[in-house]
Amino acid sequence: MTLLKKAAFAFALGLTGASVASAETTIKLTAISGYGAQASWVRVFDEVWIPEVNRILAENTDYQISVNQAYGTVVKPRGEMDAVANGIADIGLVVPVFHADRVPLSVVSYVTPFATTDLGLNVKIMDQLASEFPEFNQSYQKFGQELLGHMGTIKSYALLSKDPVGNIADLKGKKVMGAGLNLRWLEGVGAVGITSALTSWYSDVDSGVGDAMLAWAEAVGSFKLCEVAPYFLDAEMGTATAFAVTANSKFWNDLPEEVRSAMRTATATYRDELALQSTAGDATGREECVKQGGQIVKLADQERSNWAAMLPPIAKEWADATEAVGLPGNSVLARYMELLREADQPIARDWDRE
Repeated sequence: MTLLKKAAFAFALGLTGASVASAETTIKLTAISGYGAQASWVRVFDEVWIPEVNRILAENTDYQISVNQAYGTVVKPRGEMDAVANGIADIGLVVPVFHADRVPLSVVSYVTPFATTDLGLNVKIMDQLASEFPEFNQSYQKFGQELLGHMGTIKSYALLSKDPVGNIADLKGKKVMGAGLNLRWLEGVGAVGITSALTSWYSDVDSGVGDAMLAWAEAVGSFKLCEVAPYFLDAEMGTATAFAVTANSKFWNDLPEEVRSAMRTATATYRDELALQSTAGDATGREECVKQGGQIVKLADQERSNWAAMLPPIAKEWADATEAVGLPGNSVLARYMELLREADQPIARDWDRE
């Protein structure tokens, strides 16, 4: 790149909120999450995404990035998407399940429970779907950002409760905290879902706002969940792709193509490493739950099948709703389930065939 082009690029970045730290090649950007550095997806972003971008750039370009790490301070959980859209941040660790009305295609795994517990497979399938269906990114573009990739930390959801729960009947009347969309997994079994963020679950259950939470083992260690909800029901509800990396559209469009390419590649590396660490963290989290005084109970296979069968057709309802706003919900659902079947996953209910 000529010095003239570099100068022009620096000027353009200055207009969009990003900047060049020197006359040479350092691109300054702000990355945001409503969660603090103790959250695994934030920690691995710092450990993997940032150095991986710089490693790729060092091999192929004159650029490097310098990241202002705005975690758990500038916005609260749920605020990441708006922060990226408004230019408060250049890169965001967004939680699509909190914005199912805006980016519904990214939450397909939340309407297909009891289908897979393979987190690494699930996140790759989600990115495959995003590559096959341009409507994924188009949904994000409507809100001033680009989808760089999906990621997740949840090998499988479990139910953590104050009191023992060993079967479906024990769920009746319980107030259960959850992310929102996955609270539909409680319909038909007599529990009451309450929408709340992970950062509030401990205090909500401790104070009696809720009796239980739809959580996952990897989060137990970081957030001490089994201290207040010591009964861990392993129901193999399934994994879900909970997060996405997005970039502010103005910032993204003004980046050189080689920088955009490095960021996309680094996002895939980050996705895979986070899945590996989270899968390992699932086992560690179960051990930590026991250390916190918890007890782990495995739900019987027949009870798991019964739970799946008792739910309303949440996937079909979701698909029809996305079709109503011009998105290919039925095609995405069919392709998602097809890819799970090709991978021989333990699907308890054929969500796309009802």
